[in-house]
Amino acid sequence: MINLFDKYDAKAADLIRSLNTAGFNNQTVILNDDGFLFDGATSPVAFFTGMYDESETSEPKFFNEVAVPNYWEIKGSSQSGEIFEGYKKRGQIEYSNRGNDYRIIKEVKWYNDIERVRQVDMYNKFGKLFGKKTYSDGDLSLTSYFNKQQQEVILFNHITDTIQVMYQGKNYVFDSYIDFVIFYFDCAKLSLDSIYYNSLSIPFFIVDKLEANQEPENTSHVLFWQEESQEMPGNMRSIIDSEESLTKKIIVQSYDEFVRLQKQTDNQDILSYLGFIYDYHDNTNMNNSIFVLTNSDQVEGLSELVQELPGWQIHIAALTEMSSKLMDFERHENITLHPNTTIEEINDLSRQCSFYLDINHGNEVVNIIRQIFDNNKLIFAFDNTVHNKAFIDPQNIINHEQVTLLSDKLKNAAKNYADYKQALSDQRQAAGQATIAEYKRTLA
Repeated sequence: MINLFDKYDAKAADLIRSLNTAGFNNQTVILNDDGFLFDGATSPVAFFTGMYDESETSEPKFFNEVAVPNYWEIKGSSQSGEIFEGYKKRGQIEYSNRGNDYRIIKEVKWYNDIERVRQVDMYNKFGKLFGKKTYSDGDLSLTSYFNKQQQEVILFNHITDTIQVMYQGKNYVFDSYIDFVIFYFDCAKLSLDSIYYNSLSIPFFIVDKLEANQEPENTSHVLFWQEESQEMPGNMRSIIDSEESLTKKIIVQSYDEFVRLQKQTDNQDILSYLGFIYDYHDNTNMNNSIFVLTNSDQVEGLSELVQELPGWQIHIAALTEMSSKLMDFERHENITLHPNTTIEEINDLSRQCSFYLDINHGNEVVNIIRQIFDNNKLIFAFDNTVHNKAFIDPQNIINHEQVTLLSDKLKNAAKNYADYKQALSDQRQAAGQATIAEYKRTLA
C-alpha cells in the first residue's frame, strides 16, 4: 500500500498527516522530488540517487554560500537572491518554501551573456547539489540527477523524450516516464495492491497502466481529489463509468467540489467527502492583540482600525525595512511596528496574538495564514486582500469598504472566551476539519 502523489505541496502534506494520524501509515512516493521531501517520503529520484539516506546529517545551504568567481556579488532579499558580475546579472537564487526555511537555496539559475537561462543547479535539504537542468537556446534539453559521489545516475533527455537510469551497474533506457516509474516500483519492491493517489495526470496514468496486470479481487485504489472543477474531468468520468476500474473510491476533499461532482453522476456510491485532520495547537487564552505581516506599506483600512480599536494592540511586522508611510503609524499607542523582523519573531507573534488580519496588499509572506490557522488563532480578511481563503471562515472575509464591520466583529469575538472558541471551531469546520473516525469509516 502506497501514497502516490505528483508533488509535495500543502494539500499533499495535509493528506499524508491525516492518513498517518488515522493509522494509515503508507509509504509515500512523490514523483516530482525537489530535494526537500519530509523524512520518510521517497521518490524515484531519491531511490536511484540515495540522497535521503539516514546517514545524511548536513545542513541546507544558505543563499550567500553559492560558489561564485572572485569579484562577483551575491545580493539577497526576503524573496530571492541575485548574482552579479558588476552590473551584469549572472544568476538567480530561488529559496526553499518549507516552513521556517529562511533564504535556504533550492535552485540557482545561471544566465548566459544575453541573460537567458543556460543551467539550473538543484540543491537538496542537506545543501548538496543533486541535479542539474541544461538549456539550449532557452529550451530545457537535459535534466541530470547525481548520487553522493556526484556521478550521473539519471538522465532525462527532453529532446528525445527518453530516460536513462544507471542501476546496479546496468544502464536502462525508457521511452516514457510512466515506464520509468513502474521500473522504480519493481526495483524498490513496493506493495501496489492499494494505491492512494491525488491527481488525474501522471499518477492516474501510472495506476491505469498497472491495473492491466493486477488481480481485481486483490486490488483497490483510491483517488483523493483535491482540485476544483466546474465540469467533471474526463479521467474521473472514465473511473466512474468503467466496471473494470480498480479505483473503487473517489474521495473529494472540498465540500463545494463534492456537491458539484455529485450533481454530475448517478453513481453516488463511489464519491465521498472527507476533509483533513488538522494538527492545530490548543488555544487556552484570548487577548485583544492583532498581528499583521506585510511586505508592503499598503495595509487596507489600517487608519480606521487604529481609531476604532483603542485599548487593543496591533502588531505590524515586515521582513524588510518599512516605508515612512508605515513608520508614521508608530505614533499611535495601539500600534507596534516590527521592521526587519525575524522568523523567530514572526513565530512568537503568531503564538501570542489572538487575532490575525489578512489585510495587506501584495503577496502573502512566509505562508503566514496557514501558520496562524495551525496556531488556532482567529483570522479575518478583506475581500480585496485575502490570500488563502481555504483557512478563513467565509463569514470573516469582509467587504473592504466596511472597516467598521470588521472592527465590530473583532470586538464581538473578544467579548468572552466562549464566543472566541466558537468562532475558532467555525473556522476549522469551514476549512474541512475531519476526525480519525471519519477517515477510518470512509476508507474501510
